[in-house]
Amino acid sequence: MFKDIRIALIFSVVLLDIIGIGIIFPIIPDLLKEVGIDKTASAAFWGGLLSSSYAFMQFVFSPTIGTLSDIFGRRPVLLVASFFLGIDYLLMGFAENILILFIGRIIGGLAGGTIATGTAYLADISDTKDKKKNFAIIGAAFGLGFILGPIIGGLMGEISVRAPFFLSALLSFLNFFLCLLLLPETLKVGTKNKFRIKKLNPFFNMSYVFKIPLFKGLFFCFFLIAFANTVYPAIWSFWGREVFGWSSGMIGFTLACYGFLLFIVQAFVIRLKFFDKLSTKNLTLFSLSCGIVALVSFGLVRVEILVFAIIPIAALSEMVNPTLKAFMSNKISEKDQGILQGVLNSIVGFTSVIGPISMSYIFSIGASKESLIYSPGAPFLFAGCLFFASLILIRRFLA
Repeated sequence: MFKDIRIALIFSVVLLDIIGIGIIFPIIPDLLKEVGIDKTASAAFWGGLLSSSYAFMQFVFSPTIGTLSDIFGRRPVLLVASFFLGIDYLLMGFAENILILFIGRIIGGLAGGTIATGTAYLADISDTKDKKKNFAIIGAAFGLGFILGPIIGGLMGEISVRAPFFLSALLSFLNFFLCLLLLPETLKVGTKNKFRIKKLNPFFNMSYVFKIPLFKGLFFCFFLIAFANTVYPAIWSFWGREVFGWSSGMIGFTLACYGFLLFIVQAFVIRLKFFDKLSTKNLTLFSLSCGIVALVSFGLVRVEILVFAIIPIAALSEMVNPTLKAFMSNKISEKDQGILQGVLNSIVGFTSVIGPISMSYIFSIGASKESLIYSPGAPFLFAGCLFFASLILIRRFLA
């Protein structure tokens, strides 16, 4: 899996970052209660705003962060991102009111360049044929961190509601020292872009990449896929309770199963000879087809045991992200890898703002007893339609 120590380091950096994010998930309601928001409905609203503020900052500033990594190098951007994420968690750990929590999330969103910059770093050190597999390392770190983070956070939250934030801060500072001591720079002086004030404008950076004709269509497909995938974090727990009467433990277990299979798919399955030999178009179409089958099945399923048969199919659909990223990375200059990954991260940030709201609204209508057709799985069916639309478009853009 790790033929290069630098790949192992990027995996470790992203893994620690995702664990740090996941650690705080289980204790957000208790933290909001400590700062004076003790009603469940209000806590859910403010918790959603906190998540959206982080995602919005990612949407606006990820292209700029990516551009800065093209100008100054990957290493300094990773150092700054890790350091300020540590500050973010410390602020949230010591927060006494909701305003400080928002300041912390805004700082975190501004500095959250680990994934995009880490992907650009992998692009710098990967051959054309290896980018797909190496980019999947990011997904593998996400899957593993998705499991470990909430478990650690839940256990530490039993000790103190503040403790998970301090551990997240410690992990971020550990990231900082890993990059400082062990991670070499990949951009040489001759391959760095020149600094211009206009490159600090995120919308200039977006328009620069969007001018590439092929990318316009692929960005839209990437948007549809990312939008569809927000259905899982947005309504999985509500859907599980509504359809199967799941407890919080069962919800956590099913999510852990998904995270584990995501890690297996991204770390090992995508490297199998069968998938490695598939063209970009065929592997993308295969992954999207798996996603359509999984999402439609989740939307219609009423037998609990079948959920565990559908989850592996859903995990296979995650191969589409590293495949598309690798294809686009190979179509752009070495000097612009950072801005490309920044724009892709920005798209994910945008869908993280609008996706949960949209999916939750569709669920509220479908799960309503007053609805013309009772369908709590409606958000999954809608997401499946988005995947299908992306599949139709991909057949054209990757022809």
